Parts: sequence; structure tokens; C-alpha cells
Amino acid sequence: MEQLIEWINRQALSTKLKWTYLVTSGGVMLLSTLFLIGIQLYFFTAALVRQTQSQATMVGENLTAAMAFADAEAAGDILSALRVAPDVQSAVAYDAKGKAFVTFVRDPQSPPAAHDPRARETVVDVRGVSVTRRIQVGSRLLGTVVVRSSVTSVYRQLALYLALALPMTLALLSLSYYALSRLQRYFTAPIRALSAVSEQISRQGDYSLRAEVSQAADIGLLARTFNGMLDRIQKRELELEAEINERKRIEVKLDRLAHYDPVTQLNNRHFFNERLESVLARARKFDERTILMFIDLDNFKTVNDTLGHDIGDELLRLVSRRLSETLRFGDVLSRIGGDEFGIILENVSQVGVASLIAEKCLLKLADPIHIHGHDIHIGASIGISVYPDDATDMHALLKYADTAMYYAKNGGKNAWRMFTPSMRDDAHKRFKLDNNLRRALERDEFVLHYQPQVDLKTGDIVGVEALIRWIHPQLGMVSPNDFIPVAEDTGLIVPIGEWVLREACRDLKRWHAEGHPLRVAVNLSGRQLKENNLVAAVLATLREADVDPCWLELELTESMLMDASTDIVDRLHALTDAGIQLAIDDFGTGYSSMSYLKTFPVRALKVDRSFVRGLPQDPEDAAITRAIIAMARSLRMEIVAEGIETQEQHDFLRAHGCDKSQGYLYGRPCAAAQIGQMLARTGAGACAVD
Repeated sequence: MEQLIEWINRQALSTKLKWTYLVTSGGVMLLSTLFLIGIQLYFFTAALVRQTQSQATMVGENLTAAMAFADAEAAGDILSALRVAPDVQSAVAYDAKGKAFVTFVRDPQSPPAAHDPRARETVVDVRGVSVTRRIQVGSRLLGTVVVRSSVTSVYRQLALYLALALPMTLALLSLSYYALSRLQRYFTAPIRALSAVSEQISRQGDYSLRAEVSQAADIGLLARTFNGMLDRIQKRELELEAEINERKRIEVKLDRLAHYDPVTQLNNRHFFNERLESVLARARKFDERTILMFIDLDNFKTVNDTLGHDIGDELLRLVSRRLSETLRFGDVLSRIGGDEFGIILENVSQVGVASLIAEKCLLKLADPIHIHGHDIHIGASIGISVYPDDATDMHALLKYADTAMYYAKNGGKNAWRMFTPSMRDDAHKRFKLDNNLRRALERDEFVLHYQPQVDLKTGDIVGVEALIRWIHPQLGMVSPNDFIPVAEDTGLIVPIGEWVLREACRDLKRWHAEGHPLRVAVNLSGRQLKENNLVAAVLATLREADVDPCWLELELTESMLMDASTDIVDRLHALTDAGIQLAIDDFGTGYSSMSYLKTFPVRALKVDRSFVRGLPQDPEDAAITRAIIAMARSLRMEIVAEGIETQEQHDFLRAHGCDKSQGYLYGRPCAAAQIGQMLARTGAGACAVD
């Protein structure tokens, strides 16, 4: 040691400064390296702890359902998902009694994570990190899960850091030594300048001499630079932590939005489909029966449009609560659409369970629902399909339940239907009709036939009813009973109805030009009646054909009038104010009421053929027909009888004051040209019956 001190004393000042700088720099670099290694060890370990805590929390939440149902296989699948996390060495789920329920171990030679009830939730030691999370539903403790991660990756990263830092430190010191050796004269120049000035002042005695030495504050600059670097590091760390927290918050929010309905707080369609897929996989594996139910609320749109969306949302919440009360523990209820709900019944031994639950649902919804002073009566149409009886594919099962629900709704609503193979055949037929119907107008496949209407007093043909026919190139003549309901459901009835009215007005104009003063009757659908531009469209068609509105009669059904809103009533009055006549078709088959007959601007009633068929022999048909004629007379309405096929029916109706009639007795529906020939043969329009 004394020899070293003696050697140092013999060296020049520049050499001492150089070695002092090298030793100091080397020491600073070594301490900085050790300090940074310590920081890295802290951050790596903290990151591993956070990662393990997140994995334990996620696994604990995912294990809730499996632990609740004691499903060891599902729990094992959940723990096996930790295999993708390389740091996780083991995970053990313990039940509420502390017994191991299911275990995941990456290395079979390594012991699994142990559970110590007295230990803290997070334990960090030199070998790894252990995190314990409680698994519970509400206040009910189902068990705990212990996830242990190894710190091997942390040590490996530190070793790599040392392996890179030490050689780099030595290289920098060597480079510094070489640079200082070359540039030491610049480092000692201020000192030499001071020495020279001092010697000159001593020799000359001139104290005015000054040495020009740089005033650079190197250490101050280094300190400011280093602090600035630390400021940037701290700022970046805070930003990174805030970004991670925000991402976690967004992930939680997105997960809830992806799986829950915000109105009813039920699971949504996305969750429903995922759950159905997993339930069917389990049913396929264990040969179990699963039942799928589709529920569509009846007349919900009317409530929503009339009372507002706020009451509509509250109604959905109360309906979902009532439906939940009808289900068994473990059954799945989801809102899968606007007013549609889905139910999954797992592991059902008897198909009859579905009918019992469907009846309970309808019974629950039968009671009025009170919302903000309104008593709302809501029903439901329920469709049911069964795995594997009806289908083994999830999408087919969904489609069949929807088909059965459609049949329940079309069968009168507030009912349930089980899927049957005949429904599938009807659905295929309906799909085929739908596809062809969309191109029928473009391909000019529709034609109009007309059935004469005869004045029973004079025997003259005074009007015709326009009846649409569809002649398909492959399917042939398609009955209106088959394609009109499809057109109603798809909305195609609106353009088809416009085409019928336009063609009927053109034919009517041609007959008038030939000297035949006829009135044409055109059927109006409920879908058309709800169109806001109905009145404008009808009047525009009349103007285009140059036909006076008084020659047009629009036929409505009783059900259309019973469901009529204020807007629809206004449209009917607008049509009659323009001169158009309104008639009720198939009168007597619906909810006949004197009050609504007096309310709506209707000028004619058409007696349904079901009452005419038994005339004059059937006393009940005769009594009903006389009553309808008398009622029409009292309301100053015209009465028209349909389905006249015999002379006896003709004579009975004429004798009892019926105004007009139509049926096969006077002529079958035929093309417009044939109607013109019929009118030409009978001169002024007298029918051959007279």
C-alpha cells in the first residue's frame, strides 16, 4: 500500500488527474450498474407479481360456475389455460373445506402451489410468487385458487443484463483511457495556462496579465442532464401505469358490453350463442337432451310506439324478471333481440318439461303489468326445439325454434309450439316463395282477374272485384292464400298492392271508354293501411289513370279496423273525403260491432260466403244473413253477398233486400278482356241470370 502511495506521489498532475478520472468514472459506472440492476430486479419482480395477481383473479372469476356446479372437468380446462403463461408453474383450486379440487402443474417433478389459510394473499420469496384468491358467489365462499409463478425468468433477465453491462463497462473504460491519454493536454491546458501566467507575472511583475480559462460547469451540466433523464424515466413509468389501468378498465367494460344486455341486465345474444354451443357440446358428450326456447312478446311494438321507449324498456325489465322466476336453477335466460328472449334448458330427461315451463311463462305474463299508472297486458309466442330430437347442429336448432315461434304467433299469439318436421317443409316452401315473389313484379308474372258484381234488383253487372293471380313459369298458378301472407310478412305487399291498384284503374278506364259504367273493388292489406303515404299514392294512381275516385272501392277486413290507430282512421276519412268508397270484406267472420261500424266511414258490407253457402235451407245461415242485411239497412250501408252459386241463393238474397252479389253463378274470375266481352254480349250489362 505504501509503495502504491509513493508511486502515485511520483506521477505528474496530469497522470494523477487521468487516473483519478478513470477510477472515479469506473466507480460511478459500477455503482450505477449495480443501482440499475437493483431497479430492474424490483420492476421485473413487481411485473411478475402483477401478472400473477391478474391471472389468479381471472382464473378465480372463471372458476365460479365450475366450482358452483362441482364440475371438475370444466375447472381443469380453465386451469389448463394457464399453460400459455410460461411463468406460471402451478395452480390449485381448493374447495371451501380446503381440499384440492383440481390441480395444474407445469413440471410434474415440482410440488403444486400449497394453500395456507393464514398466509397473505400475495407471497414473494427467492423462488417465486404465490397469489391466493377467494372464489365466491355473493357472500357464499366456494373455495380458493392458489397460483404460483417462478422467478427464474427474472433471474435470467438480470443475468443477461449483467452479461451485457460488464463487458460494455470495461470497453468504455478502455476507450476513456485511450481518449484521456490522447487529450490530456487539453484537460490540463487551463492549469498550464495558469502556470505560465504565474511564471510571467513572477518574472515581469505585471499583475495585469490574465489567463483565459474556460468557465464550463461540467459537473453541473452532468447533474442537470442526469436529473433530466430521471425525470423522463419517472414520467414514462407513470404514463405506462396509467395506460395499463385504462386498458384493464376498457377490457372489463368491453367484456360486459359483449356479454350483457344494458336494458334488462340479462345475458345478450353473443353470450347466449356461446353458452348454447358449450351446452350442446356437453350434451353430445354425455348423451343428454337440451331444449331451446324462443320467446317473442306479442304487441310489444304497439306498447313501445304508444307509451314511449322508456316504458317499453321498463316493460322489458319486468318481463325478464317474471321469466326468470319461472326457470329452474341453472337454466339460461337471455335477451337475444328487441322483444325476443331465449331460454336454454340443460340435461332435460323429459321433453314435457318444455311444455310445463312454456305454460308457466305464459301464465306469468298473463297478469297485467303496472307501469307509471298504465295497466299493460302483454302476451308471448314461444317456439321450442329439442336436441337431438329435432337437430344436432346449433344453427339448425336456433332456426327450428324460431320457426316454431313463428307458427305460435301466426296461430293466434299467446301460445307455444313444439317444432315438427312439417314446419320445416313449410319453411322451405315459404323460403322458396319468398325468393320467387321478390322477382315476380320485375318478371311481370302477376295478372289481374275480375269477378262480376250484379245488382240484384236490375240484374245488371255494376261492378267487379279485382283478384290478383300469380303465374310462375315453374310453379304454375300460385294461390293467393299461399303468397299473400308471405308478401304481408316481407313488406312486398305494398309494391304488389300498388301494382294491383294501378292495373285495375287502367282496366276501369278502358271499360268506361267502351261505355260500361262499372265500379272496381280492390282489396287493401293491413300493411298498406299503415303506410304514411297511402292516401297520396292512391290519389296519384287515380290521377294517372284519369279515373274519378267515386268509381273505386277499397275493401278492408274487420281485423284491420279493430287494430286501427288514430292515424289509420284519419287516412280512411281522407280517402272517403276524396270520393273513394270503403267496404268491409268477409263481414261476420271477425269481431263485428255496431260501434266500430258507426265510427269508420264505411259504405258497404260484404257478407262472407260461409253464411251464404247454406242458404236458403240452413235456418242459422238464413237468420245471420237477414240480421246482417237489417243491420246494414239501419246504418244506411250497401250490402253485397259473396259466393253465390245457386239460383235459390240468388232469389233468397234478392227477396230479403240484398243490394248486390257475386259468385260463380254470374261468372268465375276472368281476365279484363273477357269482362269486356261479357259486358258487350249483355248490352247494357244485364246478367244472364235474369
